[in-house]
Amino acid sequence: MRAQELRWQDRSVRCLLIGLSVSAVGLAGLAGCGDLSEFIKPITPEKISGEWRATDLVLTNANDPTISFDLIDAGGSAFLRFSIDGDYQQIIQAPERDDDVEIGRYEIQGDFIQVLLAAAPEDTIHFAYEFQESVTAFVLTLLSDDLDFDFGGDGTREPALLFAILTRD
Repeated sequence: MRAQELRWQDRSVRCLLIGLSVSAVGLAGLAGCGDLSEFIKPITPEKISGEWRATDLVLTNANDPTISFDLIDAGGSAFLRFSIDGDYQQIIQAPERDDDVEIGRYEIQGDFIQVLLAAAPEDTIHFAYEFQESVTAFVLTLLSDDLDFDFGGDGTREPALLFAILTRD
């Protein structure tokens, strides 16, 4: 499955977290490890429930790794909310754009967090993840190698790699 067609203004920021589809080979390379199982950690709804704030959210041009877009450095923000009973919400705020709010349901499916959006229930989103917890914080890292992004602002979408770090205190 490729990045899905989206209904949001110019789709550039929404593609950061929506329309993700993952291939294990690409993710292993993106994560810098040869075995995807080294990256994936078991997670439960009890562990993931709460509001997650992106501290890093970077898209890198898959054709030219010297080109990237950092949503947080650009003045934007992204929040994901997972409830213990399976509800999901995302809020993406980007400079000079309306806020993008999506709701749906999520399930943990082995190595992926699977999201079904209420506005597009036929589309399934997969997040590959790493979950870390400590005494003071929780960290969720998301990766994808199967989306596109308009790096030049000219309407031309190019293959992109996503790297996002979210925290929950």
